[in-house]
Amino acid sequence: MANVPSDQPAGSSTGSDQGLSVLDRVNSALLNYSDKDWNYSRISLVIKPLESIDGPYAMKIDVLDQTTTEGRHELRSLVDEVKWGDRHSSQLGMLEVVSLRINKALLDATSDGYWHQKRPVIRIVRKEGVYSEDTTHAIWYQVTEVAGEDFDDR
Repeated sequence: MANVPSDQPAGSSTGSDQGLSVLDRVNSALLNYSDKDWNYSRISLVIKPLESIDGPYAMKIDVLDQTTTEGRHELRSLVDEVKWGDRHSSQLGMLEVVSLRINKALLDATSDGYWHQKRPVIRIVRKEGVYSEDTTHAIWYQVTEVAGEDFDDR
């Protein structure tokens, strides 16, 4: 979670990703993912005030340390979760679909090396749990519709 106010896309990079926040690096990776199956849209993450997020859930980024057995096990579980979500997306809510698609894109478009063995994972959390952490902002998603040349270049 972050305490930085903004509802703008959390940056992207056209050059080196060194020095960028995890959120910025996630968005950069999403920009490099060919998302033609995402139905004319581009997904990115933003930081928003908790009170501006409708519904009982928000998103957060967990980081899985791939140098540990536990981190590698959690990543294997995430891979299985994404595969299950692909097959059962009609049973999921919109936030679950978005988080699964982002996680799938991060798995497909990046390597452990890209993340220096610290892979980010998008998780859904109850907003009341975020409030108990004295956090005023959370991660949310933004969908930008893509058309014309932008669609062809994805």
